Amino acid sequence: MGIGIGMVLTSIFMFGYSYNKELSNDKIEEKARGLGMHYEDECKVLFKGVENND
Repeated sequence: MGIGIGMVLTSIFMFGYSYNKELSNDKIEEKARGLGMHYEDECKVLFKGVENND
């Protein structure tokens, strides 16, 4: 019975909660850079045996 009351109360509270599902590209890039993302042209490391034929 306690679990049922908790589920009902939680569902009522969740109706009042709104969140933004859409993230702009800028926000996604900002979060990714915070986690260590970088672009290939920003990386100055050369790996042995890898050739760049651009």
